[in-house]
Amino acid sequence: MLKHLGPSRNRLLKHIAHLLAKLSAKMGWLSVRYPSLVFEQRLADFKALDLNLQPGTEVRFNEFFVPYIIAQSDAQAAYALGAVAEFQRGPQLQFLKRLAQGRLAEMGGAGFVDMDHLIRLLGFGTVCSEMWSNMPEPSKAWVSAYVDGLNAVQAQRPRGVDEKLLGIRPEPFSPLDILLLGRLAGADVNWSIYFALIEQRSSNDFVQWWHQLRQFGAGIHTSFDNPSAPEPNAAQRIADFLSGLSRSGSNSMVLSGQRTASGHPLMVNDPHLGQHAPNVWMMAGLHSPNYQCVGLMFPGVPVLGLGRNPRLAWGGTNLRAASSDMVHLGDSELAQTTESVTRIRVRWGWSRIRKLRSSAHGPVLTDCPALGRLCGQVPLALRWAGHWPTDEITSFLQAMRANNVDQLHEAMAGVGVTPLNVLGADVDGNIGHVLAATLPQRDSFPENDWVLSPLQASSSWARRLCARDFPSSVNPAEGYLVSANNRPAAVQGLGFLFNGDDRMARACGLFSAHRRFTPAELLDLQLDVTSPLAEKLSSGLADFCRPHVVKNSHHILVNSIDLWSGNYDTGSMPALQFEFLLNALVRELAVLRYRGRAPSLMMEWTWLSQCLIPELGKLSDKERAAMVQMCIEEASRLAQKWQLWGNVHKIRLRHVLGHVPILGKLFSARSFPAAGSRETLMKNAHGLIQGYSESSYGSQSRHLSDLSDLDSNFFVLLGGQDGWVGSHGMLDQIPLWQTRQSIQMPLRPLTIQDRFPHVISRLE
Repeated sequence: MLKHLGPSRNRLLKHIAHLLAKLSAKMGWLSVRYPSLVFEQRLADFKALDLNLQPGTEVRFNEFFVPYIIAQSDAQAAYALGAVAEFQRGPQLQFLKRLAQGRLAEMGGAGFVDMDHLIRLLGFGTVCSEMWSNMPEPSKAWVSAYVDGLNAVQAQRPRGVDEKLLGIRPEPFSPLDILLLGRLAGADVNWSIYFALIEQRSSNDFVQWWHQLRQFGAGIHTSFDNPSAPEPNAAQRIADFLSGLSRSGSNSMVLSGQRTASGHPLMVNDPHLGQHAPNVWMMAGLHSPNYQCVGLMFPGVPVLGLGRNPRLAWGGTNLRAASSDMVHLGDSELAQTTESVTRIRVRWGWSRIRKLRSSAHGPVLTDCPALGRLCGQVPLALRWAGHWPTDEITSFLQAMRANNVDQLHEAMAGVGVTPLNVLGADVDGNIGHVLAATLPQRDSFPENDWVLSPLQASSSWARRLCARDFPSSVNPAEGYLVSANNRPAAVQGLGFLFNGDDRMARACGLFSAHRRFTPAELLDLQLDVTSPLAEKLSSGLADFCRPHVVKNSHHILVNSIDLWSGNYDTGSMPALQFEFLLNALVRELAVLRYRGRAPSLMMEWTWLSQCLIPELGKLSDKERAAMVQMCIEEASRLAQKWQLWGNVHKIRLRHVLGHVPILGKLFSARSFPAAGSRETLMKNAHGLIQGYSESSYGSQSRHLSDLSDLDSNFFVLLGGQDGWVGSHGMLDQIPLWQTRQSIQMPLRPLTIQDRFPHVISRLE
C-alpha cells in the first residue's frame, strides 16, 4: 500500500540509506535488515511477562520461536494463544486494526484520506455486533479468552519501533475487534478488478475487453489502467493491498492412500498471498481438551486456517467467487439512502469530514472521491456477502476438532467470506473437496457489463446459498484432488473472474505421470516451476519471429525459446529470453493497435497465453518484419546483460515501512533469486519483464501432512514467526525456504516435548 512511495532509485539517496542502516546496526537500533534481538532475548522477555497461566498450562517454543501451547482447559489454550500472538505480532495487529477501521491517515498523513474514506464505506465492522450476538457460547468463550491474552501482554510490552514511527499507541482489543480482523481477512479479491473496471465502463472498447475478461479470467491484480501511468489510483492501491492480505490465491492438493507409497493420504497446501515481513501467517500448535492440532493462523483471528489434527488434515484456496456486486443506484434508490458523517484524523494535519451514505443495496462507494472521479459521479453501491452475519470462527473451530471429511464439510456451512475451496483428508483414507461460501443465488451475470441494476440486485440477493447447497467431491476415482483457484466445473453463478487452468493442468499432468507418491515427491510437485502454457507460447513466438530473423545471434535466441521447456528455474536463460521478447512484442503491439495506451488486461497472463498469438497474426508482413527486428534485438541485448532468470527475478521481503524512501532500507530484507513465475505451481508473480523485478505476491508458506504418522506435519514461512522489528525471528526461516526444509509440528506429546524444549509454565 505504501509501495507507490518508493523505495528511492536515486544512487545518492540509496547510499545514504545504506549508511543509515549500517549505523543503526552499530548503535543497536532495531531494524529488519540488521536485527539486534536474538532468540534468547525474546524468550527471556516473554518469560518476564506476568501472565495468568493456570497450573498445568505450558507455552513451549522451538528454536524458531514457534509456539506449542499445552493447557488443561480450552479457555487457557485460547488465553495463551492470545498472549503469544500479541507478544510476537502486537505492532502488526495494531496496524491491521487501524487498516480495518480506516485509520491509515492517522499513521501516514493526508495522502491516505481517500483510502480511509473508502475503507469506512466498505464497512468491515458493520455486522460484527450481530455476528457476536449470534455466535455460540463456546465460541464466544474461546474468543474472549484469546482477547484476555492479547490485552494481558499489550499492557506490559513496550511500543515497537514501527509503532513509534507510525504514531501508533497500542489500544486494548475487544471481541468485536477480532471479528473485524476476520472480516479484513475475508476481503473480496475481486475488488481490485472492480475498482479498475469502473473507469472503463464508458470507453468504446469496454464490452470487447469485458467479454475477453469473462472468457479467460484474470489475475487478482488485473487493471484497466494505462500501463504507463505513474501510479495506480487510491482505490486500486487499497484493493491490491487487501488482496494481498486476504486468502487470495493458493494451491491445495490431497492424495488418497491408493496414490501414496504409504497407503495413507498426503496433503500439501501452498498459500499465495502478499510476500511481506512479517508474514501474513503465524504457526501454532495446540493441545487442550478439545483441540489437538497444528497449523497456520491469520494474526488476530484465533483459528487455524489450514493444518492437521490427529484424524484430519485440511487446507484450501480462494474460490475467486463473486461475493460482491456493484449496483447502479437510480434516483428512487438515492432518495432512500441514509447519511452520516465521519471524521478522519490526519497525522501532521487537520481532520477531514467525509460523507457516508448507505442504501438498500449497501454503501454508496462512489461517495469516495477516489472512485467518484473515475466513474463520472455515477452512484454505485456495493453488495457484499461480508455484510451478512456469518460465523467463520465457529466453522473453523469445528474443523479443528473434526474427525473426518464429512464433519469438515458440515463445518464449512457457516463460512461466508472469503469464499474458499476447502480440501481435506482423514485417517480412514477419505479425501474431499467442498465449496465453502455464502453467496447470493445468481442465475447468471450481465452479458455486457458487471454492474447490476437495483432490480437485478434485489432478485440475485434475495436468497443465500451456503456450502450445503454447492456440489462437493469425496473420494474421486483418480485418487487425488487439486484446487488452484481454477473455475469450478458444473456450478453456475459463482463468479466470472476465475484464474486460468495453468497450475491445475500442470498438477494433474504430474499426478497422471506418477502412480504413487512419497512425501518428498509430493514436495517436489509443490515446488514445481514449469509452465506448460509458457512453453506453448514461447514456441508460438519463435514461429512468429523466425521468418523475419536475419542475424545469427537472433537465430540463437529464437531457437533457444523454441526448445525451452517452460521451466522458470533461477538458472534458466531461456526463461529470461522469452520474458524479454514477450515484453517487447506486447509493447510494440500496443503502439500499433492502441497508440501505446492499451488496457493493462493486455499485459495479464490469461490474455497473453490465449490471445497474443492470434493478435500478432493479424499484423501485416511489413508490420511483422519491423516489429520482429526491433523486439529480438532488444530481447537479445537484455538477455546478454542479465544472463539468468534469478538475476532479474528476486524476492525482497519488506515491512510496511520498507517502502518509505531512504529509511525503507532499515525495514527491507536482502533480496534473493526467485524461481517460478506468474502461474507456476510454486508461484512468484510478476508482470511483463523489462529489467530488474521483485515479486511481492505468490508462495509465502508451505504445509505438508502425511496421515500415516501423527508427527509428520511440516510447515515453513517465507520470513519467520516473530513480527517484532529487530528480532532475528522475523526472517530466520528464509534459509529453510531456500533449501526446501521445514519445521516439524508433531502431535504426539513426547515428540512435542523433544521438538519444543523451551518451556514457560506456572508451577503448582
